[in-house]
Amino acid sequence: MAIPIPSFTTPKQPGRWYRGGIALAGFLLLAFLSRAATFGHPDLYVDETFYFAAGVEMLHGAIPFVDIWDRKPPGHFLLFAGIAAISDQFVTYQIVAAIFAGATAFVIYRAARHICGAPAAGFGGATYIFSIYAFNGYGGQSAVFYNLFVALAALLLLASLSRMEERGTALRIGIAMLCAGLAVAIKTSAVFEAAFFGLFAAATQIRARMPHSITIRRIMVWALLALLPSAAFAIWYFLHGYWDEYWTAMVLSNLRKPAEEAGAGLRLEVIAGMLAPLLASAIVGCFFLPRAARSLLVGWMLAALVGFFALPSFYLHYALPLIAPLCVLAPAATHLRARGWILLASTAIPPLLFYIYVDNPQTQRVRAGMERLVDGVNRGKVGGGDLLVFDGPPLLYTMTGSPFPTPLAFPNHLYQAEERDVSHIPTLPEVRRLLAARPGVVVDRTFPHTNRQTDRLVRAYITRNCRPMASMKDRWGHTVTVYGLCRGDPTALSSPQPQN
Repeated sequence: MAIPIPSFTTPKQPGRWYRGGIALAGFLLLAFLSRAATFGHPDLYVDETFYFAAGVEMLHGAIPFVDIWDRKPPGHFLLFAGIAAISDQFVTYQIVAAIFAGATAFVIYRAARHICGAPAAGFGGATYIFSIYAFNGYGGQSAVFYNLFVALAALLLLASLSRMEERGTALRIGIAMLCAGLAVAIKTSAVFEAAFFGLFAAATQIRARMPHSITIRRIMVWALLALLPSAAFAIWYFLHGYWDEYWTAMVLSNLRKPAEEAGAGLRLEVIAGMLAPLLASAIVGCFFLPRAARSLLVGWMLAALVGFFALPSFYLHYALPLIAPLCVLAPAATHLRARGWILLASTAIPPLLFYIYVDNPQTQRVRAGMERLVDGVNRGKVGGGDLLVFDGPPLLYTMTGSPFPTPLAFPNHLYQAEERDVSHIPTLPEVRRLLAARPGVVVDRTFPHTNRQTDRLVRAYITRNCRPMASMKDRWGHTVTVYGLCRGDPTALSSPQPQN
């Protein structure tokens, strides 16, 4: 049984909007300060830099799944295309990601205000900002963006719990369902949170004992709003003749790809240890919630947990969706007063340790290295031919003004055995086609590629035809090398020959 607590919602309190604006500005400032060291880093993570490069390609007419292939939903591609439309400078996506992180922290703060006081709720929002950084959310990972829509859906549902008969409640929940649908359109794994929110809204509506016609109409409209973003994308692909590409990316590729088991157990242990203080505080906080709020927030946390275990590779950033509900629940532990505050304060330990012992993005060093690579690509292209990034930073395409030579421009699709033939394009024949076109520049990394077939082909091509032009060490100590002049050096042909 929940322990009675006072209501913390004061919707008509004078100055509420002013204070809300101050809180939002504070969270945005904190998000920017926490990420300042990473702004301008050109190689934070291969997937987010690839998506920015893909966004630039979309502005030139490329169609996701047709001209650019990966398995994330169209909404994710469209999001980065919108960011690239602001500017083709890659720092743009990092700035937008910081805005999303700060806005999500503010929504978490507003949600936590329903169950605790302002200081504890503010701590929860700040914990979110620093925790996602520690879980590799310091750039533009997909959860940094879609967590905002999931948290908004939770906040709108939380605000509707005791107001089902009020005039604006149906609209409020409808917006919540649309937010949940947008999250799914950005990352498919958000479907678990979205499904829970939909079931919770339907159950709450049924318990309100309103006329059956109103109940059925509301639930149907809410379901349609949740499905709208994904359905709109699916219909577009069907009408334009790209259904096979869409279906393969959204469904078949996920069934074809084997789980990455190597190191998964160790990664899960690391995640569990890093989440332990936040999880402990959230569990304690659950005992101090009103029943309806507890059902919603605990259900959200469990749905996010199902989504986490649905991707059993257990990379750090896969835990990002878990952090949002935990940061809403954890501040409620402060109802234990001093002991609760100590427990809540312990949630800052993992991010603090990460900042002290792990965090060193080496932005300036990597930027200097990327400038060398860009120069190497430009010098290596004088003999003609396209750029092929077999393994390396996909941003090289954008930074050198080079088009994607293949829909499989995300390097992992070319060199990872787990990605072999998961798309509608067979991997080995595609690499053979790329090499038959005689790329003028090839980028490779000293990394043990698991697709031995494509690895042998590309490295044999490099050995026979190319020269090393530039190199750099990436964040993980691997050497990225630009091999150029693969079609020959025209300057050597035009230079005067020595006479006997």
